[in-house]
Amino acid sequence: MSKRTKRVMLIFGIAMVGLGILTRTPLRRMLRTSTHKHEPAQGRFSNPEGLAIDSQGNFYVGDQDPGTLFIHDKTGKRVKEITSLEGYRNGSGEPGGFCRGLYIVLPEPGRVIQTATHNVVELDARGETAKLVRIIGSRGAGPGQMDGPEGVSRDVNGDLYVTDEHNRRINVFDAEGRFLRSWSVPQDPQCVTVFRDRVYVSLNKRNYLACYSKEGVERFRIGHEALFPIVLYITLPSAVASFALFMILRRKKLAIILAAVFAAAAGGGSLADYLRHVGPGEFRVPDDIAVSPDGSELYIVDRYNSRIQVTDLDGRFKREFARPGGKHGELSDPKQLAFDPEGNLWVADSGNHRLQCFSPDGKFLRILE
Repeated sequence: MSKRTKRVMLIFGIAMVGLGILTRTPLRRMLRTSTHKHEPAQGRFSNPEGLAIDSQGNFYVGDQDPGTLFIHDKTGKRVKEITSLEGYRNGSGEPGGFCRGLYIVLPEPGRVIQTATHNVVELDARGETAKLVRIIGSRGAGPGQMDGPEGVSRDVNGDLYVTDEHNRRINVFDAEGRFLRSWSVPQDPQCVTVFRDRVYVSLNKRNYLACYSKEGVERFRIGHEALFPIVLYITLPSAVASFALFMILRRKKLAIILAAVFAAAAGGGSLADYLRHVGPGEFRVPDDIAVSPDGSELYIVDRYNSRIQVTDLDGRFKREFARPGGKHGELSDPKQLAFDPEGNLWVADSGNHRLQCFSPDGKFLRILE
């Protein structure tokens, strides 16, 4: 094999690796609007992701960048900042900050449960100093262990459902933190919401949501699964194999042409698949799921489309609201949802460093920043 041929093969190999990286994981970042970039915060929040509102109208905000749990009263006045918990250890047994700024549930006012670093932490925030109640789980892949927990939800019995992201499963614990069961899901799960006998899970890396029974039997899906991984698994190896084969056969021109065709198919197919997920009822990285106060609708964060989609409980599209941007009523990288006692929807608008409030039909009402 000539030096020139070796150089061509080396350059092509580097290009294919770059294309694979470009089209597989970061493609979704390329397709996000510029509003998803987290500019420096101007208000009281830096990167608010976790959000819950208690029955008295108090706000509990998990701010990821400072690693702080903020509590505001119903008027928006900040009344408490919690950065540490005495006795807390992460899932690896090491001391550190308990707040990752992720998802929060409130069994009652002042009692907070949220996902932490490879475990779940429960705390009592009602006194002068927040107190650790319990730590649930540890790092690992065994029963009751977790690797990258994200979403958490609580059913009427007090059982906790936790998305175990890197183990690709849902873990279930009782109200005292004892492990009950788990079931596997086809992709890294992000958020989970339990309502009656249904468990809604967002599989954000595949652009759809799935509804399960409490025993883990899949009932139906909301949105269509992303096809770009399959496109890449077929086209990229085909590009490399065809290039190598025809270079060995000294058909250099044909090798380059076929490799270019497969490479174009990889990029174009991935791009087309993502562009498909912008219409009503389709998602680009779905995130949190909230059930309306009357129990008739699902409000779903369509994160990279910077909007909220509303469906019925069976996932049939009804309406959508918000759009990308930084003005009132616009969103940037939205995360957790919460309804207040008046029935209005609050959104953790993390990219804009604020919380926004909408009426149930999507009319902008006010902000907290």
